[in-house]
Amino acid sequence: MSAIDDVQEEAKADMTPMIDCVFLMIIFFLCIEFKILEAKLPAYLPKDKGSQNTKVEPMEQLSVGIYVESEGKKVPFEDGTTVGDINPNNDRPYRYKVDNYRVKWVVGPKPLYNIQAVAAELKRIVADPASMVPDPKNPGTKKLMPVVIEPHPGVYYESVARTADACNDAGFEEINFGGGLGPTKKK
Repeated sequence: MSAIDDVQEEAKADMTPMIDCVFLMIIFFLCIEFKILEAKLPAYLPKDKGSQNTKVEPMEQLSVGIYVESEGKKVPFEDGTTVGDINPNNDRPYRYKVDNYRVKWVVGPKPLYNIQAVAAELKRIVADPASMVPDPKNPGTKKLMPVVIEPHPGVYYESVARTADACNDAGFEEINFGGGLGPTKKK
């Protein structure tokens, strides 16, 4: 063989060490207990929330439930389409509006039937000195109680967003969202 033949010969990588490494990694991950590994990793989580051995005093909070009173009727925006038709230009359903859709809010124990009444009730609660609760981050001080917005099945995002805006406008600083109430019940 000449030097030219040596240069033209194709170089091939030996894959045996790579395969050995892969098998060793598979064995390692099969044998390791991830709970032990997780306990050794540093986690910088908030100290005032989460699972701890310390007891946390329950904090009073205002519940704002949103319930569907009337599901309404879906009406298409575009002429000549029906609800559920797919737009061939973008492969998405055509837009629709919902006529006669109504929700009921329950602020604490009080049922309300329009967002203006909800906003007025929230402002009344903010002005009430009884709405102040002890602040666990600053012992000896008080803060406005947190509010939890709980949309029930069938509630559209618009109602939740308007409720959050009303809570924010009233002066609530801590707004949380409840959930996990399940899917809409089939009729």
